[in-house]
Amino acid sequence: MNQKSIRRARVTDYADIYMLNLDFNPNLRTFSENKVKEKLETIIHHTNDMILVCEYNDEVIGYIHGSPYELLFSDPLVNVLGFVVKERYRNQGTGSLLIESLEQWAQSGGYSGIKLLSHPSRIQAHNFYERRGYQFTKDQKNFIKKLK
Repeated sequence: MNQKSIRRARVTDYADIYMLNLDFNPNLRTFSENKVKEKLETIIHHTNDMILVCEYNDEVIGYIHGSPYELLFSDPLVNVLGFVVKERYRNQGTGSLLIESLEQWAQSGGYSGIKLLSHPSRIQAHNFYERRGYQFTKDQKNFIKKLK
């Protein structure tokens, strides 16, 4: 019986990450596999972000993307920008392995905490975070302005 393992993402994981994104939200189809590959190359080679994947039987079944950031009113934090587990592997400890690995990385890097946003409708996800010590802090509205 193979164990789940956590490792840093590689550029060659782009197709698996693309499929995980679609598993999370089919509307992400417009962000092509090739764009995911380009983003992975940029993030891995030009940022301090951490992208971890979970493998099981040589299959990437989940990923988490943490991005360090500095604030003028807080100690440095890591922001979770993406966190997806393939649907058939949910509720089997995969998400816990991923988030705990990111927490260990953040703690060893001297970051003061981890922040994440979760859509109000994702009640199961909220319960997952709360069981791991994450506290709900505030409702927010997100705004975006497209520049292209």
